[in-house]
Amino acid sequence: MVTSPIATLIQPALERGSIEDSEVQHMRQRWHDGGELQAADADALFALQGVLAGRNPTFNALFEEMLTAFVLDRNEPKGSISKEQGAWVLSMLDGGEGLVANAAELALLIRLVEQADSVPDDLASFALHQIQHAAMTGEGPAAKGRIHFSRVIDSRDIANMARLFQVEKGARRRIISRQEAEMLFDMAEGCNSDDPAWDGLFAETIQAHLLATNQPSNTGGRSLATPVVLADRDSAWLNQRIQHDGRVSRAERALLALVDPRQMAATNAWDRPISQMI
Repeated sequence: MVTSPIATLIQPALERGSIEDSEVQHMRQRWHDGGELQAADADALFALQGVLAGRNPTFNALFEEMLTAFVLDRNEPKGSISKEQGAWVLSMLDGGEGLVANAAELALLIRLVEQADSVPDDLASFALHQIQHAAMTGEGPAAKGRIHFSRVIDSRDIANMARLFQVEKGARRRIISRQEAEMLFDMAEGCNSDDPAWDGLFAETIQAHLLATNQPSNTGGRSLATPVVLADRDSAWLNQRIQHDGRVSRAERALLALVDPRQMAATNAWDRPISQMI
């Protein structure tokens, strides 16, 4: 039996398969008056969004706000997403084939990663996969609402990735995992972009990842303009990734301007093959 206040308000809309704006406003007011959401409220919000599939903009906005607060305000310290919460979010958002079900759920996912102080790697990779899928195929929730050609990274994709990587935080931007770095390289090799912002985003994000990997105690203290000197293991990885498809893309060239091959550890004859390719 439903006992939570917000879940109780959602139940009639869930049974009808629709919701009125007045009901959404009533729900918002009850939330503001009642404080912290309960697990039953979160489950009911996802259940109703599963029925509405993003068709009600008024509910979409409240859905995003409520669930962001539910996830980010429940941990100590506030603002972090625990592994357990990340697994729950994944279970609620994965609509099959690693994609969210609709644009409203995508908006929630991006906002969660953007605002969180710490994010489990699998949740962050799931979020980036939404953008990667849109860029590679031109389809999916992250491509919906605009013309999006396959194997193209457009300005919306770039803006969404900047949010996922928390670029606005500057030196405190989120450091991506190696899995995310692999996904970015797949996009750099498999997609084109007319927007030069992609080159900079790719290069600085990979550079920050390498800087954190090689100097984990000083990830926030150095400028991204400083060339990175890599340990052998990362030099070998980067060497393999850039040579993976036999060419150096424009985005990869931007990265090489930040990670100077001449200042890297000598591994796998890096200097000679890369210098020949560029």
